[in-house]
Amino acid sequence: MSMDFIEALNELEREKGISKDIIFEAIEAALISSYKRNFNTAQNVRVDMNRHTGAIKVFARKLVVEEVLDPRTEISLPAAREINPNFQLED
Repeated sequence: MSMDFIEALNELEREKGISKDIIFEAIEAALISSYKRNFNTAQNVRVDMNRHTGAIKVFARKLVVEEVLDPRTEISLPAAREINPNFQLED
């Protein structure tokens, strides 16, 4: 998202009295719902939106395994270590 979006939210808050926090929470919930629908999964998903820049990060919780049988819920150790070198099996 851009700073224009953040400014639009600021204006909406000023003019309509709608809290930016409520709007951010609604957007985050919609993104989680969309992720689950598009990836056909009910796994733990977290969305973080930076309230100042509008930057969005989506995190999906996966189990670190030797052999991936279900890529929706599992990740291989080498792939996990690309994200964080400290990951171990069963993390």
